[in-house]
Amino acid sequence: MKINVTQQIMELDGTPIVTGGQACPTCGQVMGKSEPMTVRLAATRALTAGYQDEQNLKGDQKVDRFHLALKITDEDKPDLTVEEIATIKKLIGKRYLPVIVGRAWAILDPPAED
Repeated sequence: MKINVTQQIMELDGTPIVTGGQACPTCGQVMGKSEPMTVRLAATRALTAGYQDEQNLKGDQKVDRFHLALKITDEDKPDLTVEEIATIKKLIGKRYLPVIVGRAWAILDPPAED
């Protein structure tokens, strides 16, 4: 299935989620580089992160995740298998809070049309 990984992930109110940058504690202005949270960013960060419950993850599994992250990085609409989508969903579910998980999963696995 081809997935547009450049899609932005939105807050509950429909505004784009932005990652990076630091808010000034005095005035609240965001300083430093920030970027929109996209499916690509969420997926690649989730695929390349380490997790407490995966301390014994085998090297070949890590390499598979690395290659999947490259595939998502290299193409705006990569053709992903059902297994690849399941892996991405599982890891996004481990790494992120409910809003990002819900929005990303809806993009990665849209409901079937009648």
